[in-house]
Amino acid sequence: MLKRTINFIKYRWIAFGFSLTLFAVFTSFTVYNGGMVMGVDFVGGVKIIAKFSQGIDEEKIRTALKDFNPSVQQIGSSENNEYIVSTKLESGKETSLKESEKLKAALTEKFAGVEFRSVENVGPAVGSFLKRSALKLSIVAIVLMMVYLSFRFEFKYSLGVMAALMHDIIITTAFVGFARVEFNIPVVAALLTIFGFSVNDTIVIFDRVRENLQNETTKVNYLDLVNRSITETMSRTILTTLTVIFSVLSLYLLGGEGLNDFAKVLLFGLFVGTYSTVYLASPVLVAMEKLTSK
Repeated sequence: MLKRTINFIKYRWIAFGFSLTLFAVFTSFTVYNGGMVMGVDFVGGVKIIAKFSQGIDEEKIRTALKDFNPSVQQIGSSENNEYIVSTKLESGKETSLKESEKLKAALTEKFAGVEFRSVENVGPAVGSFLKRSALKLSIVAIVLMMVYLSFRFEFKYSLGVMAALMHDIIITTAFVGFARVEFNIPVVAALLTIFGFSVNDTIVIFDRVRENLQNETTKVNYLDLVNRSITETMSRTILTTLTVIFSVLSLYLLGGEGLNDFAKVLLFGLFVGTYSTVYLASPVLVAMEKLTSK
């Protein structure tokens, strides 16, 4: 535990400016490049599980099928030589069926002895359904979290937590567009994971604020108390965040293409979630305390 109290709240305006700058840059870049890159899950496309007769790497498959701009992911052990090959749908449902036949023909031509374990055509209607389902899931998660926080904390604490949560989700979603990461089901899972991580980190600090407030026998400056609470929990915040970052970094470096985007989004979200707890949620709590005390 740090013995000297650090005045974290002092730098809140720098943090606010940093967040606004990130959002403006990410959003501008995304709009300039034509908007979000939607994945097969949401726009439709073709997914094929293919088993190859001999060992082959993902890059060789991508090069052979470069006209389809495919996403390739190895599944199972390397000895099985099984891969998921997927490509996004360009137009209607009929095109999806034709695209799967073209993709199968290309695989058969380029690689002798290839076997197709499964062929899945995701039409526009299914993609639209998944998109709506992902949006509903995110809204339900936010509403349930608000209900939980209303019972767990007083209103001023809950408002600080929700401000940090919405900040993390919005900035990370903007990052997805900026990094040209395909927005798909794994990315939605990463956003919800960030959602949970940010809540947990903020609650730890706010619990310490309430604990310190109850232990004070005399009137204390609320700003100093919040700074002290953040300082006292900083070692826990750093250790927890580093532990998670090392795990996610392993996924990013060793998980292959299938986990690469998930890990990339999660790494960015962990950084944003950690600093928003200190420089956004806590300043909102201090501001609400000033308002309620008046």
